[in-house]
Amino acid sequence: MGLLLLPLPAAEPQNTSAIQSLKPGKGREQVQINCIPCHSTAIITATHATRERWDELITTMQQRHGLWPLVPSIRAQLLDYLAATQPPSDPGLEVGKQTPWAQPLYRPNPLW
Repeated sequence: MGLLLLPLPAAEPQNTSAIQSLKPGKGREQVQINCIPCHSTAIITATHATRERWDELITTMQQRHGLWPLVPSIRAQLLDYLAATQPPSDPGLEVGKQTPWAQPLYRPNPLW
């Protein structure tokens, strides 16, 4: 009896660029311009907050960590994007909490 060999599916790339790790949406470019210079996208994608909390975080970064002043339209774009793509309740995040191995999902930032 002969052996049947099937082609393997192409492997998915293991590395993505910093901007690719952010969810698509209007304002993603502003996150790349204003947030990524100081920290990786990992902390952004791991954080889930309300628009009001994102606004507080931006203010804290400006007051304590040297984030430059943002014109109101740019700040609004950042807040719109972050509130839409990183809300407090994320279905994918909730599914991850169902397994005992997922706790904690990420280490908290010691600066908060």
